[in-house]
Amino acid sequence: MFWSRHTWIPSYPDLNNMRPIEISVIEDSPADLQWLKTILSEVGLKHRLTVAQDGEEAVECLLRQGHYAGNPFADLIFLDMHLPKLDGLEVLRKVPDSALLPVCVLTSSDQERQLTTNHFGRQITYLIKPLSAEKLICCLRSQGALWSVADTLVA
Repeated sequence: MFWSRHTWIPSYPDLNNMRPIEISVIEDSPADLQWLKTILSEVGLKHRLTVAQDGEEAVECLLRQGHYAGNPFADLIFLDMHLPKLDGLEVLRKVPDSALLPVCVLTSSDQERQLTTNHFGRQITYLIKPLSAEKLICCLRSQGALWSVADTLVA
């Protein structure tokens, strides 16, 4: 992904010589983070992870500020809704043009679905924990630029 001040432009992977998918994980639970890492390994997705563990770190991560400065832009973002310091929706409100971000919301309940849909103005991928390989593939397919990547994982 290339970030301009106002737009996310997806970069389509060259499946013959695919670079690792840049994934930002915004999750405060070590167990949930480990589970996601396990699923990513199981499906064989070539990836690099950037992790933020609370809402304030999440804002810095998404804006590439602080110790996240210089990090590549994320092709996919897993965002937990129940974070310390700022919840997931507050994080999205602090990031300009966050409705354009390639976000898959992670949560343990279905209560925030309408709030995030209202923020994004569109349906987004909303995954109830625990994550599974099938849910991960669904998340990849929900992001247009990653559809072909999902297809290679299930082929």
